[in-house]
Amino acid sequence: MADPNRSNSSEPSEARTCAQWERLFSAINHYFRDDDILQGSEHSSVESGYVIVAAYVLVISLGIFGNALTIVAILRNKQMRNVRNFFILNLALSDFFICTVTAPITLYTVLYMFWPFGTALCKIAGSLQGFNIFLSTFSITAIALDRYVLVIFPTKRERQHNLSLLFFSLIWLISILLALPLFDASDLNIIFQDKNCGISLTICHEQNEKWQKMAITKEVYTVGVLFVQYAFPLTSIAFAYSRIARRMGARFAARNSLLPNNDSLLNQRRKSIADRHRRTHFLMVTLVVVFASAWLPLNIFHLINTFNIVQRFSVPTFAFCHVTAICSACLNPLSYAFFNQNFRTEFVAMFESLGLIKLHDQINKWLKWNQKPASPMPSTEKTGYKLRETESENCLNHMAQELGRSPSQVMVITNT
Repeated sequence: MADPNRSNSSEPSEARTCAQWERLFSAINHYFRDDDILQGSEHSSVESGYVIVAAYVLVISLGIFGNALTIVAILRNKQMRNVRNFFILNLALSDFFICTVTAPITLYTVLYMFWPFGTALCKIAGSLQGFNIFLSTFSITAIALDRYVLVIFPTKRERQHNLSLLFFSLIWLISILLALPLFDASDLNIIFQDKNCGISLTICHEQNEKWQKMAITKEVYTVGVLFVQYAFPLTSIAFAYSRIARRMGARFAARNSLLPNNDSLLNQRRKSIADRHRRTHFLMVTLVVVFASAWLPLNIFHLINTFNIVQRFSVPTFAFCHVTAICSACLNPLSYAFFNQNFRTEFVAMFESLGLIKLHDQINKWLKWNQKPASPMPSTEKTGYKLRETESENCLNHMAQELGRSPSQVMVITNT
């Protein structure tokens, strides 16, 4: 009599065992699952996984769209290829690679436990993620410092050009150097291997043994990155934009003091300038707040994880911190390009060339940001004032770029 517990399949026992192992490891590989397949194995609910995937997809999609528009706008128009926009192009490129390379790789490591792509891609992925993040944050810092030099030293054009080249070289060099330890430390850790079944389960992560062989420890590197990638850029952009706002405020206050108060046209012009100055100040404050808010959670998470302040590594918490950080890649095009009149004009031209007239009309309407048309400037013969162009030219160009105005709409005048 046949054994009822025996399978009628001719599949050998070892093959059935291998198939069972494969099904088991395939189930464990998914971090977000409702079943506790192995007691003590870390996992989270499927619903939380859906939320995390939706957040990544949204941020990645918006980041790709905004940064791609910014890159194409600069490359297709020769007039847009200047030193100022060159830094914005560098930022857009780094953010574009964050959205197309770094974020998808991180999302994969969040969703799946095992790494099937080999040692080389493990090292490249680990270092490339750090490199793109460093390049993005340093580009933001370079933009702020470049604008600071532009406004504070308006007549030092040769110095501006040389410093711009220096900033560009430094951000690439420092980004590469900071990413090298990640390349060395990232490696595969084999947690299960069965040659008979052809199963090899590996995890790609930073190896503590690798860090111990380096000249610096992981703790020193983490604290150093906190200062170099977060504290220094935040301090730099806060300092630069506060000095820019103070200098611009002083210049426009001096201008207003020279205008007579009994002229309604000049009073209207004064109010228009004050409104634009407030919007510029608000935008610069927003740039600082967005950077500080976006990158703080991820840096705190790395500190807590490196120093083992919390024993258990939480994947959903890391995913939240990482999504918050890469939101800066989505918001940077909005902050540095979409509020700029030259970029908006180029975007509209791009939409028109693609036949997306209705779409670009709606986007352009939304991007107007409640800007009011500038009041016409009274003639110099009527008011007895003349234009002063040399000292404040760069300050005016900076304000015009921030507000999306043409430089001719923002002028500084002095008494004859």
